Amino acid sequence: MKHRISKTNTDIFYFFLAILILVGSSCNNNHPNIAEKEIVTKPEEIDQKAEDIIQGTLKDLLQAGNELPDSVKIKNAPLLQVLYSSEDYKPFWSHEGRFLAPADSLFQFIDSAKNYGLFPQDYYQQRISTLRTEVADTSKENKLDAAKWAHADLLLTSAFTQLVKDLFKGRLQHDSILAKDSLVNLSLFTTALKNFQTLPSDSFAKLLEPKHAGYAELKKALHTFLSKAIFKSYTRIFSKDSTKIPGLVYKRLTEVDSLNVVAQTNVDSTDVALAIKKYQKKAGLKVDGKMNAAVISRLNNTDAEKFIRIAITLDKFKSLQPLPRQYIWVNIPAYRLQVMDSDTVVMTSKVVVGKAETKTPQITSAITDMITYPKWHLPESIIKNDILPGLKRDAGYTLRKGYTLFDANGNEVDPYSVDWHKYKTGIPYSVVQGSGDENALGVLKFNFPNKFSVYLHDTNQRYLFAKQARTLSHGCVRVQAWQELAYFLLRNDSLQTGKALPVDSLNNWLAQKEKHVIPVKKKFPLFIRYFSCEAKDDRVVFYEDVYGEDKRTRERFFSNK
Repeated sequence: MKHRISKTNTDIFYFFLAILILVGSSCNNNHPNIAEKEIVTKPEEIDQKAEDIIQGTLKDLLQAGNELPDSVKIKNAPLLQVLYSSEDYKPFWSHEGRFLAPADSLFQFIDSAKNYGLFPQDYYQQRISTLRTEVADTSKENKLDAAKWAHADLLLTSAFTQLVKDLFKGRLQHDSILAKDSLVNLSLFTTALKNFQTLPSDSFAKLLEPKHAGYAELKKALHTFLSKAIFKSYTRIFSKDSTKIPGLVYKRLTEVDSLNVVAQTNVDSTDVALAIKKYQKKAGLKVDGKMNAAVISRLNNTDAEKFIRIAITLDKFKSLQPLPRQYIWVNIPAYRLQVMDSDTVVMTSKVVVGKAETKTPQITSAITDMITYPKWHLPESIIKNDILPGLKRDAGYTLRKGYTLFDANGNEVDPYSVDWHKYKTGIPYSVVQGSGDENALGVLKFNFPNKFSVYLHDTNQRYLFAKQARTLSHGCVRVQAWQELAYFLLRNDSLQTGKALPVDSLNNWLAQKEKHVIPVKKKFPLFIRYFSCEAKDDRVVFYEDVYGEDKRTRERFFSNK
Protein backbone atom coordinates (compact mmCIF):
# COMPACT_ATOMS: atom_id res chain seq x y z
CA MET A 1 0.00 0.00 0.00
CA LYS A 2 1.15 3.54 -0.55
CA HIS A 3 1.59 5.93 2.34
CA ARG A 4 2.77 8.91 0.36
CA ILE A 5 0.47 11.45 -1.22
CA SER A 6 1.27 14.33 -3.52
CA LYS A 7 2.48 17.62 -2.11
CA THR A 8 -0.73 19.25 -3.36
CA ASN A 9 -2.91 16.81 -1.46
CA THR A 10 -0.71 17.19 1.60
CA ASP A 11 -1.08 20.96 1.45
CA ILE A 12 -4.87 20.61 1.13
CA PHE A 13 -4.87 18.32 4.17
CA TYR A 14 -2.96 20.77 6.33
CA PHE A 15 -5.03 23.70 5.06
CA PHE A 16 -8.18 21.78 6.03
CA LEU A 17 -6.61 20.99 9.39
CA ALA A 18 -5.78 24.65 10.00
CA ILE A 19 -9.36 25.69 9.18
CA LEU A 20 -10.71 23.11 11.59
CA ILE A 21 -8.46 24.32 14.36
CA LEU A 22 -9.38 27.93 13.65
CA VAL A 23 -13.10 27.16 13.67
CA GLY A 24 -12.76 25.12 16.87
CA SER A 25 -10.89 27.94 18.56
CA SER A 26 -13.44 30.58 17.59
CA CYS A 27 -16.56 28.71 18.75
CA ASN A 28 -18.06 29.27 22.16
CA ASN A 29 -17.25 26.83 24.94
CA ASN A 30 -20.82 25.72 25.71
CA HIS A 31 -20.22 22.09 24.84
CA PRO A 32 -19.64 18.86 26.78
CA ASN A 33 -16.28 17.16 27.20
CA ILE A 34 -14.95 14.01 28.81
CA ALA A 35 -14.29 15.79 32.10
CA GLU A 36 -18.02 15.85 32.92
CA LYS A 37 -20.40 12.93 33.49
CA GLU A 38 -23.05 12.44 30.83
CA ILE A 39 -25.39 9.68 32.04
CA VAL A 40 -27.96 8.47 29.50
CA THR A 41 -31.02 6.33 30.14
CA LYS A 42 -30.27 3.43 27.78
CA PRO A 43 -27.32 2.08 25.72
CA GLU A 44 -28.88 3.17 22.41
CA GLU A 45 -28.36 6.81 23.44
CA ILE A 46 -24.64 6.49 24.21
CA ASP A 47 -23.28 6.97 20.70
CA GLN A 48 -25.21 10.14 19.90
CA LYS A 49 -24.15 11.74 23.17
CA ALA A 50 -20.58 10.50 22.71
CA GLU A 51 -20.40 12.27 19.34
CA ASP A 52 -21.08 15.62 21.01
CA ILE A 53 -18.57 14.86 23.77
CA ILE A 54 -15.84 13.80 21.32
CA GLN A 55 -16.35 16.95 19.26
CA GLY A 56 -16.39 19.20 22.33
CA THR A 57 -13.35 17.52 23.85
CA LEU A 58 -11.34 17.92 20.67
CA LYS A 59 -12.20 21.63 20.54
CA ASP A 60 -10.96 22.01 24.10
CA LEU A 61 -7.82 19.99 23.41
CA LEU A 62 -6.94 22.06 20.35
CA GLN A 63 -7.32 25.25 22.34
CA ALA A 64 -5.35 23.89 25.30
CA GLY A 65 -2.61 22.12 23.32
CA ASN A 66 -3.40 18.42 23.84
CA GLU A 67 -4.17 18.87 27.55
CA LEU A 68 -7.41 19.82 29.28
CA PRO A 69 -7.40 22.00 32.41
CA ASP A 70 -7.82 18.92 34.65
CA SER A 71 -4.56 17.44 33.26
CA VAL A 72 -6.29 14.99 30.92
CA LYS A 73 -3.75 14.49 28.14
CA ILE A 74 -4.56 13.09 24.70
CA LYS A 75 -1.81 13.16 22.10
CA ASN A 76 -2.23 13.96 18.41
CA ALA A 77 -5.38 16.07 18.86
CA PRO A 78 -5.08 17.84 15.45
CA LEU A 79 -4.93 14.49 13.68
CA LEU A 80 -7.81 13.13 15.75
CA GLN A 81 -9.86 16.18 14.81
CA VAL A 82 -9.44 15.39 11.11
CA LEU A 83 -10.16 11.67 11.54
CA TYR A 84 -13.27 12.15 13.67
CA SER A 85 -14.65 15.07 11.65
CA SER A 86 -14.54 12.91 8.51
CA GLU A 87 -16.90 10.47 10.29
CA ASP A 88 -19.15 13.08 11.95
CA TYR A 89 -17.44 12.40 15.30
CA LYS A 90 -18.93 8.91 15.59
CA PRO A 91 -17.04 6.56 17.96
CA PHE A 92 -14.60 4.30 16.14
CA TRP A 93 -14.20 1.55 18.73
CA SER A 94 -17.60 1.01 20.39
CA HIS A 95 -21.30 0.91 19.60
CA GLU A 96 -24.16 1.40 22.04
CA GLY A 97 -22.15 0.55 25.11
CA ARG A 98 -20.14 -2.37 23.70
CA PHE A 99 -16.56 -2.47 22.48
CA LEU A 100 -16.26 -3.67 18.88
CA ALA A 101 -13.92 -6.46 17.74
CA PRO A 102 -11.20 -4.01 16.49
CA ALA A 103 -11.12 -2.48 19.99
CA ASP A 104 -10.45 -5.91 21.49
CA SER A 105 -7.64 -6.36 18.94
CA LEU A 106 -6.20 -2.97 19.87
CA PHE A 107 -6.31 -3.80 23.59
CA GLN A 108 -4.29 -6.94 22.85
CA PHE A 109 -1.90 -5.07 20.54
CA ILE A 110 -1.13 -2.49 23.22
CA ASP A 111 -0.60 -5.20 25.85
CA SER A 112 1.85 -6.99 23.51
CA ALA A 113 3.59 -3.81 22.30
CA LYS A 114 7.00 -4.98 23.56
CA ASN A 115 6.99 -7.65 20.84
CA TYR A 116 7.37 -4.76 18.39
CA GLY A 117 10.00 -2.89 20.40
CA LEU A 118 7.34 -0.51 21.73
CA PHE A 119 6.30 0.47 25.26
CA PRO A 120 2.68 -0.28 26.32
CA GLN A 121 2.63 2.77 28.60
CA ASP A 122 3.08 5.02 25.54
CA TYR A 123 -0.41 4.02 24.43
CA TYR A 124 -2.39 4.73 27.62
CA GLN A 125 -2.35 1.07 28.69
CA GLN A 126 -3.25 1.76 32.31
CA ARG A 127 -5.83 4.50 31.60
CA ILE A 128 -7.56 2.39 28.97
CA SER A 129 -7.57 -0.64 31.28
CA THR A 130 -9.18 1.43 34.03
CA LEU A 131 -11.87 2.76 31.68
CA ARG A 132 -12.57 -0.77 30.39
CA THR A 133 -13.12 -1.94 33.95
CA GLU A 134 -15.36 1.03 34.74
CA VAL A 135 -17.66 0.73 31.71
CA ALA A 136 -17.93 -3.03 32.28
CA ASP A 137 -19.59 -2.19 35.60
CA THR A 138 -23.33 -2.88 35.48
CA SER A 139 -24.14 0.27 37.44
CA LYS A 140 -25.80 3.05 35.47
CA GLU A 141 -23.19 5.48 36.84
CA ASN A 142 -20.49 3.81 34.75
CA LYS A 143 -22.15 1.62 32.13
CA LEU A 144 -24.32 4.44 30.77
CA ASP A 145 -21.83 7.31 31.17
CA ALA A 146 -21.37 8.52 27.59
CA ALA A 147 -18.37 10.61 28.73
CA LYS A 148 -16.47 7.46 29.74
CA TRP A 149 -17.21 5.82 26.39
CA ALA A 150 -16.13 8.99 24.55
CA HIS A 151 -12.98 9.16 26.68
CA ALA A 152 -12.14 5.53 25.92
CA ASP A 153 -12.72 6.09 22.19
CA LEU A 154 -10.48 9.15 22.07
CA LEU A 155 -7.72 7.33 23.97
CA LEU A 156 -7.95 4.33 21.67
CA THR A 157 -7.80 6.50 18.54
CA SER A 158 -4.91 8.51 19.94
CA ALA A 159 -3.12 5.29 20.90
CA PHE A 160 -3.77 3.87 17.45
CA THR A 161 -2.38 6.90 15.60
CA GLN A 162 0.70 6.84 17.82
CA LEU A 163 1.17 3.11 17.21
CA VAL A 164 0.93 3.66 13.46
CA LYS A 165 3.44 6.47 13.59
CA ASP A 166 5.84 4.49 15.83
CA LEU A 167 5.63 1.36 13.67
CA PHE A 168 6.06 3.26 10.42
CA LYS A 169 8.40 6.11 11.25
CA GLY A 170 9.82 5.31 14.69
CA ARG A 171 10.36 7.53 17.71
CA LEU A 172 13.76 9.04 17.00
CA GLN A 173 12.07 12.28 15.99
CA HIS A 174 9.73 14.31 18.15
CA ASP A 175 5.96 13.96 17.87
CA SER A 176 5.79 17.20 15.87
CA ILE A 177 6.54 14.94 12.91
CA LEU A 178 2.83 14.10 12.88
CA ALA A 179 2.10 17.68 11.86
CA LYS A 180 5.10 18.39 9.66
CA ASP A 181 6.32 15.27 7.86
CA SER A 182 4.64 14.75 4.50
CA LEU A 183 5.32 11.02 4.81
CA VAL A 184 3.05 10.80 7.85
CA ASN A 185 -0.29 12.12 6.66
CA LEU A 186 -4.01 11.51 6.63
CA SER A 187 -3.78 8.82 3.95
CA LEU A 188 -1.49 6.73 6.16
CA PHE A 189 -3.86 6.73 9.12
CA THR A 190 -7.15 6.26 7.25
CA THR A 191 -5.65 3.31 5.37
CA ALA A 192 -4.27 1.89 8.60
CA LEU A 193 -7.68 2.10 10.27
CA LYS A 194 -9.26 0.10 7.45
CA ASN A 195 -6.46 -2.49 7.51
CA PHE A 196 -6.68 -2.92 11.26
CA GLN A 197 -10.35 -3.89 11.00
CA THR A 198 -9.64 -6.79 8.62
CA LEU A 199 -6.12 -8.06 9.31
CA PRO A 200 -4.46 -9.95 12.17
CA SER A 201 -2.31 -7.62 14.28
CA ASP A 202 1.03 -8.97 13.06
CA SER A 203 0.00 -8.75 9.38
CA PHE A 204 -1.24 -5.21 9.99
CA ALA A 205 2.08 -4.24 11.61
CA LYS A 206 4.13 -5.70 8.75
CA LEU A 207 2.42 -3.33 6.30
CA LEU A 208 3.87 -0.42 8.26
CA GLU A 209 7.24 -1.78 9.37
CA PRO A 210 10.45 -1.63 7.29
CA LYS A 211 11.09 -4.47 4.85
CA HIS A 212 14.76 -4.76 5.82
CA ALA A 213 15.76 -8.36 6.59
CA GLY A 214 17.83 -7.19 9.56
CA TYR A 215 14.73 -5.64 11.09
CA ALA A 216 12.69 -8.84 10.74
CA GLU A 217 15.53 -10.92 12.21
CA LEU A 218 15.97 -8.58 15.17
CA LYS A 219 12.24 -8.52 15.87
CA LYS A 220 12.19 -12.33 15.83
CA ALA A 221 15.16 -12.45 18.20
CA LEU A 222 13.37 -9.93 20.42
CA HIS A 223 10.70 -12.55 21.14
CA THR A 224 13.40 -14.91 22.46
CA PHE A 225 14.84 -12.07 24.56
CA LEU A 226 11.45 -11.18 26.04
CA SER A 227 10.74 -14.81 26.96
CA LYS A 228 13.67 -14.71 29.40
CA ALA A 229 13.92 -11.01 30.31
CA ILE A 230 13.35 -9.85 33.89
CA PHE A 231 11.94 -6.33 33.93
CA LYS A 232 12.64 -5.64 37.58
CA SER A 233 12.88 -1.98 38.54
CA TYR A 234 16.49 -1.10 39.38
CA THR A 235 18.12 2.22 40.22
CA ARG A 236 19.65 3.67 37.07
CA ILE A 237 23.06 5.22 37.58
CA PHE A 238 22.75 8.48 35.68
CA SER A 239 22.88 12.10 36.77
CA LYS A 240 24.19 15.35 35.34
CA ASP A 241 25.37 16.08 38.88
CA SER A 242 28.50 13.93 39.32
CA THR A 243 28.33 14.24 43.12
CA LYS A 244 25.17 12.10 43.08
CA ILE A 245 26.76 9.19 41.24
CA PRO A 246 28.40 7.47 44.28
CA GLY A 247 25.07 7.43 46.11
CA LEU A 248 23.31 5.99 43.06
CA VAL A 249 26.00 3.31 42.70
CA TYR A 250 25.62 2.31 46.34
CA LYS A 251 21.82 2.21 46.10
CA ARG A 252 22.05 0.07 42.96
CA LEU A 253 24.38 -2.38 44.75
CA THR A 254 21.86 -2.80 47.58
CA GLU A 255 19.48 -4.15 44.93
CA VAL A 256 21.81 -7.05 44.05
CA ASP A 257 20.32 -9.73 46.29
CA SER A 258 23.39 -11.91 46.73
CA LEU A 259 25.71 -9.02 47.77
CA ASN A 260 23.95 -8.27 51.09
CA VAL A 261 24.83 -4.57 50.85
CA VAL A 262 22.77 -2.85 53.54
CA ALA A 263 20.73 0.17 52.45
CA GLN A 264 21.57 3.36 54.31
CA THR A 265 20.89 7.05 53.86
CA ASN A 266 24.35 8.54 54.29
CA VAL A 267 27.24 6.65 52.72
CA ASP A 268 30.86 7.72 52.48
CA SER A 269 33.54 6.77 49.96
CA THR A 270 34.65 3.83 52.10
CA ASP A 271 31.14 2.35 52.10
CA VAL A 272 30.91 2.73 48.32
CA ALA A 273 34.37 1.17 47.75
CA LEU A 274 33.60 -1.86 49.96
CA ALA A 275 30.28 -2.43 48.17
CA ILE A 276 31.97 -2.17 44.77
CA LYS A 277 34.61 -4.71 45.82
CA LYS A 278 31.87 -7.18 46.72
CA TYR A 279 30.29 -6.68 43.32
CA GLN A 280 33.59 -6.90 41.42
CA LYS A 281 34.43 -10.18 43.14
CA LYS A 282 31.02 -11.64 42.29
CA ALA A 283 31.15 -10.40 38.68
CA GLY A 284 34.70 -11.66 38.07
CA LEU A 285 36.12 -8.17 37.62
CA LYS A 286 39.36 -6.75 38.94
CA VAL A 287 38.73 -6.14 42.65
CA ASP A 288 39.92 -2.60 43.36
CA GLY A 289 36.81 -0.87 44.71
CA LYS A 290 37.05 1.82 42.05
CA MET A 291 33.87 3.38 40.70
CA ASN A 292 34.86 3.27 37.03
CA ALA A 293 32.89 3.38 33.80
CA ALA A 294 33.07 -0.42 33.39
CA VAL A 295 31.37 -1.02 36.76
CA ILE A 296 28.67 1.59 36.11
CA SER A 297 28.02 0.29 32.59
CA ARG A 298 27.68 -3.27 33.87
CA LEU A 299 25.32 -2.29 36.66
CA ASN A 300 23.18 -0.31 34.22
CA ASN A 301 23.06 -3.18 31.74
CA THR A 302 19.74 -4.57 32.94
CA ASP A 303 17.19 -6.33 30.75
CA ALA A 304 15.13 -3.13 30.77
CA GLU A 305 18.10 -1.17 29.39
CA LYS A 306 18.83 -3.86 26.82
CA PHE A 307 15.22 -3.65 25.66
CA ILE A 308 15.62 0.10 25.15
CA ARG A 309 18.71 -0.54 23.01
CA ILE A 310 16.72 -3.03 20.92
CA ALA A 311 13.92 -0.46 20.58
CA ILE A 312 16.42 2.18 19.43
CA THR A 313 17.92 -0.17 16.85
CA LEU A 314 14.52 -1.17 15.48
CA ASP A 315 13.73 2.52 15.09
CA LYS A 316 17.00 3.09 13.24
CA PHE A 317 15.84 0.59 10.65
CA LYS A 318 12.68 2.69 10.25
CA SER A 319 14.83 5.72 9.46
CA LEU A 320 16.58 3.93 6.59
CA GLN A 321 15.63 4.69 3.03
CA PRO A 322 14.67 1.66 0.89
CA LEU A 323 17.87 -0.27 0.30
CA PRO A 324 19.08 -1.42 -3.13
CA ARG A 325 19.53 -5.07 -4.07
CA GLN A 326 23.30 -4.84 -3.65
CA TYR A 327 25.19 -2.71 -1.16
CA ILE A 328 28.03 -2.56 1.35
CA TRP A 329 26.96 -2.31 4.98
CA VAL A 330 29.47 -1.17 7.62
CA ASN A 331 28.24 -1.41 11.20
CA ILE A 332 30.53 0.66 13.41
CA PRO A 333 29.89 -0.97 16.84
CA ALA A 334 30.15 -4.46 15.31
CA TYR A 335 33.52 -3.59 13.69
CA ARG A 336 32.27 -5.35 10.56
CA LEU A 337 31.70 -4.84 6.86
CA GLN A 338 29.23 -6.93 4.89
CA VAL A 339 28.49 -7.06 1.18
CA MET A 340 24.79 -7.71 0.68
CA ASP A 341 23.05 -9.11 -2.37
CA SER A 342 19.26 -9.70 -2.23
CA ASP A 343 19.31 -9.81 1.59
CA THR A 344 22.10 -12.40 1.50
CA VAL A 345 25.55 -11.77 2.97
CA VAL A 346 28.03 -12.60 0.20
CA MET A 347 31.14 -11.29 1.92
CA THR A 348 32.19 -10.30 5.45
CA SER A 349 35.26 -8.51 6.78
CA LYS A 350 36.54 -7.19 10.08
CA VAL A 351 37.09 -3.44 10.10
CA VAL A 352 38.89 -0.85 12.19
CA VAL A 353 36.88 2.34 12.80
CA GLY A 354 37.56 5.78 14.24
CA LYS A 355 38.56 6.49 17.80
CA ALA A 356 36.06 8.17 20.12
CA GLU A 357 37.74 11.53 19.45
CA THR A 358 37.88 10.95 15.66
CA LYS A 359 34.62 9.11 15.08
CA THR A 360 33.81 7.38 11.82
CA PRO A 361 30.80 9.30 10.47
CA GLN A 362 27.57 7.67 9.39
CA ILE A 363 27.41 7.96 5.63
CA THR A 364 25.24 7.03 2.66
CA SER A 365 27.30 7.01 -0.52
CA ALA A 366 28.64 4.70 -3.25
CA ILE A 367 32.08 3.35 -4.19
CA THR A 368 33.24 5.19 -7.32
CA ASP A 369 36.81 3.99 -7.78
CA MET A 370 39.77 2.18 -6.25
CA ILE A 371 43.39 3.32 -6.14
CA THR A 372 46.37 0.98 -5.91
CA TYR A 373 49.34 2.21 -3.88
CA PRO A 374 47.58 5.48 -2.99
CA LYS A 375 49.10 8.55 -1.46
CA TRP A 376 47.51 9.76 1.76
CA HIS A 377 46.45 13.40 1.82
CA LEU A 378 46.00 14.04 5.51
CA PRO A 379 42.71 15.78 6.41
CA GLU A 380 42.61 19.15 8.16
CA SER A 381 41.52 17.59 11.45
CA ILE A 382 44.70 15.49 11.69
CA ILE A 383 46.88 18.40 10.56
CA LYS A 384 45.37 20.61 13.27
CA ASN A 385 45.40 18.08 16.10
CA ASP A 386 48.53 16.03 15.34
CA ILE A 387 50.79 17.49 12.67
CA LEU A 388 50.95 21.14 13.79
CA PRO A 389 51.65 20.31 17.46
CA GLY A 390 54.33 17.85 16.29
CA LEU A 391 55.98 20.45 14.05
CA LYS A 392 55.99 22.96 16.89
CA ARG A 393 57.88 20.46 19.04
CA ASP A 394 60.26 19.45 16.27
CA ALA A 395 60.40 20.72 12.68
CA GLY A 396 61.61 17.26 11.62
CA TYR A 397 58.36 15.65 12.82
CA THR A 398 56.87 15.18 9.34
CA LEU A 399 60.12 13.83 7.92
CA ARG A 400 60.30 11.13 10.61
CA LYS A 401 56.68 10.21 9.91
CA GLY A 402 57.30 9.91 6.16
CA TYR A 403 55.11 12.93 5.31
CA THR A 404 55.87 15.60 2.69
CA LEU A 405 54.67 19.21 2.80
CA PHE A 406 53.42 21.00 -0.34
CA ASP A 407 52.40 24.61 -0.89
CA ALA A 408 49.36 25.72 -2.90
CA ASN A 409 51.37 25.52 -6.13
CA GLY A 410 52.46 21.94 -5.52
CA ASN A 411 56.02 22.86 -4.51
CA GLU A 412 57.64 20.77 -1.79
CA VAL A 413 58.27 22.72 1.44
CA ASP A 414 61.25 22.25 3.73
CA PRO A 415 59.74 21.97 7.25
CA TYR A 416 62.89 23.52 8.76
CA SER A 417 62.33 26.71 6.74
CA VAL A 418 59.02 27.54 8.46
CA ASP A 419 58.31 29.14 11.84
CA TRP A 420 55.55 26.76 12.96
CA HIS A 421 54.82 28.62 16.20
CA LYS A 422 53.08 31.44 14.33
CA TYR A 423 50.24 29.09 13.31
CA LYS A 424 47.41 28.47 15.73
CA THR A 425 44.72 26.28 14.15
CA GLY A 426 46.09 25.19 10.79
CA ILE A 427 48.84 25.58 8.20
CA PRO A 428 48.80 26.80 4.57
CA TYR A 429 50.32 23.54 3.34
CA SER A 430 49.02 20.11 2.40
CA VAL A 431 50.55 17.09 4.10
CA VAL A 432 50.99 13.94 2.02
CA GLN A 433 52.28 10.49 2.81
CA GLY A 434 53.76 8.88 -0.27
CA SER A 435 52.60 5.52 -1.57
CA GLY A 436 54.28 2.36 -0.41
CA ASP A 437 53.98 -0.52 2.02
CA GLU A 438 54.40 1.85 4.98
CA ASN A 439 51.54 4.12 3.88
CA ALA A 440 48.71 4.32 6.42
CA LEU A 441 46.21 3.52 3.63
CA GLY A 442 47.99 0.30 2.80
CA VAL A 443 48.09 -0.75 -0.83
CA LEU A 444 44.47 -0.16 -1.85
CA LYS A 445 41.95 2.59 -1.22
CA PHE A 446 38.20 2.66 -1.99
CA ASN A 447 36.85 6.13 -2.75
CA PHE A 448 33.28 7.34 -2.29
CA PRO A 449 31.91 10.91 -2.25
CA ASN A 450 31.53 12.37 1.24
CA LYS A 451 32.17 15.63 3.06
CA PHE A 452 34.28 14.06 5.80
CA SER A 453 37.35 13.07 3.75
CA VAL A 454 37.05 9.43 4.79
CA TYR A 455 37.26 6.22 2.77
CA LEU A 456 37.61 2.46 3.04
CA HIS A 457 41.16 1.20 2.74
CA ASP A 458 43.79 -1.39 3.51
CA THR A 459 46.26 -0.60 6.30
CA ASN A 460 49.91 -0.99 7.12
CA GLN A 461 48.87 -2.04 10.65
CA ARG A 462 47.10 -5.29 9.84
CA TYR A 463 47.82 -6.69 13.31
CA LEU A 464 45.08 -4.38 14.66
CA PHE A 465 42.38 -6.69 13.24
CA ALA A 466 43.28 -9.23 15.94
CA LYS A 467 42.08 -6.83 18.65
CA GLN A 468 38.56 -7.22 20.02
CA ALA A 469 37.92 -3.46 20.36
CA ARG A 470 38.87 -1.72 17.12
CA THR A 471 38.11 2.00 17.54
CA LEU A 472 41.65 2.86 16.47
CA SER A 473 41.63 4.98 13.29
CA HIS A 474 41.42 8.69 12.53
CA GLY A 475 37.93 8.19 11.09
CA CYS A 476 38.45 6.12 7.96
CA VAL A 477 37.39 2.46 7.83
CA ARG A 478 40.25 -0.02 7.51
CA VAL A 479 39.15 -3.26 5.85
CA GLN A 480 40.86 -6.56 6.61
CA ALA A 481 39.48 -8.35 3.51
CA TRP A 482 40.31 -5.43 1.21
CA GLN A 483 41.52 -7.71 -1.59
CA GLU A 484 38.36 -9.84 -1.50
CA LEU A 485 36.27 -6.67 -1.62
CA ALA A 486 38.21 -5.39 -4.62
CA TYR A 487 37.78 -8.70 -6.44
CA PHE A 488 34.05 -8.64 -5.75
CA LEU A 489 33.66 -5.12 -7.12
CA LEU A 490 35.57 -5.98 -10.30
CA ARG A 491 33.60 -9.18 -10.91
CA ASN A 492 30.33 -7.40 -10.20
CA ASP A 493 31.29 -4.64 -12.64
CA SER A 494 31.99 -7.27 -15.27
CA LEU A 495 28.60 -8.94 -14.69
CA GLN A 496 26.65 -5.67 -14.59
CA THR A 497 28.35 -3.71 -17.38
CA GLY A 498 30.39 -6.22 -19.34
CA LYS A 499 33.35 -3.89 -18.91
CA ALA A 500 35.73 -4.18 -15.97
CA LEU A 501 39.41 -4.39 -15.21
CA PRO A 502 40.54 -8.04 -15.09
CA VAL A 503 41.48 -9.24 -11.62
CA ASP A 504 44.88 -10.27 -13.00
CA SER A 505 45.64 -6.65 -13.92
CA LEU A 506 44.90 -5.54 -10.37
CA ASN A 507 47.17 -8.25 -9.01
CA ASN A 508 49.96 -7.26 -11.39
CA TRP A 509 49.77 -3.58 -10.39
CA LEU A 510 49.88 -4.54 -6.73
CA ALA A 511 52.85 -6.83 -7.32
CA GLN A 512 54.65 -4.07 -9.22
CA LYS A 513 53.66 -1.50 -6.56
CA GLU A 514 52.19 0.76 -9.22
CA LYS A 515 49.64 3.50 -8.60
CA HIS A 516 46.51 3.22 -10.75
CA VAL A 517 42.97 4.58 -10.50
CA ILE A 518 40.42 1.85 -11.21
CA PRO A 519 36.91 3.17 -11.95
CA VAL A 520 33.97 1.25 -10.50
CA LYS A 521 31.71 1.60 -13.52
CA LYS A 522 28.54 0.62 -11.66
CA LYS A 523 28.85 2.70 -8.51
CA PHE A 524 28.38 0.38 -5.56
CA PRO A 525 26.11 1.66 -2.75
CA LEU A 526 27.67 2.05 0.68
CA PHE A 527 25.98 2.52 4.06
CA ILE A 528 28.02 3.23 7.18
CA ARG A 529 25.73 2.97 10.20
CA TYR A 530 25.69 2.67 13.99
CA PHE A 531 23.57 -0.30 15.16
CA SER A 532 24.58 -1.51 18.63
CA CYS A 533 22.65 -4.77 18.52
CA GLU A 534 21.50 -7.30 15.95
CA ALA A 535 20.12 -10.81 15.62
CA LYS A 536 22.33 -13.87 15.42
CA ASP A 537 20.90 -17.39 15.52
CA ASP A 538 17.56 -16.02 16.73
CA ARG A 539 19.21 -14.27 19.67
CA VAL A 540 20.00 -10.61 20.24
CA VAL A 541 23.72 -9.82 20.21
CA PHE A 542 24.75 -6.55 21.86
CA TYR A 543 27.84 -4.51 20.97
CA GLU A 544 29.57 -1.89 23.06
CA ASP A 545 28.09 1.58 22.59
CA VAL A 546 31.55 2.75 21.51
CA TYR A 547 30.61 6.36 20.72
CA GLY A 548 27.89 6.66 23.38
CA GLU A 549 25.34 7.31 20.64
CA ASP A 550 22.68 5.01 22.08
CA LYS A 551 23.19 6.53 25.51
CA ARG A 552 22.51 10.00 24.09
CA THR A 553 19.53 8.73 22.12
CA ARG A 554 18.15 7.10 25.24
CA GLU A 555 18.38 10.34 27.22
CA ARG A 556 16.75 12.33 24.45
CA PHE A 557 13.86 10.07 23.51
CA PHE A 558 13.49 7.43 26.23
CA SER A 559 14.45 9.26 29.41
CA ASN A 560 11.12 8.43 31.07
CA LYS A 561 11.49 4.68 30.52
